[in-house]
Amino acid sequence: MSDAPKFRCRSVSVHYGSFQALHDIDIDIMDRGVTALIGPSGCGKSTLLRVFNRMNDTIAGARVTGSVSMDGQDILGSGIDPVSLRARVGMVFQTPVPFPKSIYDNVAYGPRLHGLARTRAELDAVVENSLRRAGLWDEVSDRLSMPGTGLSGGQQQRLVLARAIAVDPEVILMDEPASSLDPIATARLEALIEALKARYCIIIVTHSMAQAARISDRTAFLHQGRLIEYDATDRLFTNPSDTRTQDYITGRFG
Repeated sequence: MSDAPKFRCRSVSVHYGSFQALHDIDIDIMDRGVTALIGPSGCGKSTLLRVFNRMNDTIAGARVTGSVSMDGQDILGSGIDPVSLRARVGMVFQTPVPFPKSIYDNVAYGPRLHGLARTRAELDAVVENSLRRAGLWDEVSDRLSMPGTGLSGGQQQRLVLARAIAVDPEVILMDEPASSLDPIATARLEALIEALKARYCIIIVTHSMAQAARISDRTAFLHQGRLIEYDATDRLFTNPSDTRTQDYITGRFG
């Protein structure tokens, strides 16, 4: 992992109408590695994840205050185009939702939208490379014209990951990406995350503490909208500094 933070959040709060979902979050997210966000349901994990690509902007009544910088640039400022930001910060959701298009067109959608391929040959190369990096090429290379919705759940999640990779992002956000997958598909996804972290900054929300322990380099524990503890994963799980973290990881609440 690089020593330079990819994201720096200072005093970040998020309100949905009169409800405050996050309270004064200070956190540095490092580049080239996996950061896991853990905590009980409703603690603010997904809200914090959406801060990094301004997806909270799409929620009526949402208001984000504080400072969030990416590579030193304020991403909350009016001069930042959220669509361009989301090309740099891809997202994989809890339930895979392929577009109602062919496998090929699912992956080609972003590069076409952002003008990243000038010729069909370049687009073909982007699609193949993205599917290879998502670990899906060997399974679908002979049926790229088939609907993406016809794939299995695990394959759909890898297709959505390929779609995110296709625009050459710097960051991949994952909101409980394995929650609807069986153990075999989950293991494949975790192996992919392990392989991809050398190239990307990956931030993952997970309810599975075992998953966080397996795949993340750093872990943030949130509770009631506040960041309780943030540390190297092995240290947080074996020697947490806050009793609330200890109680959560040992199952006393959550």
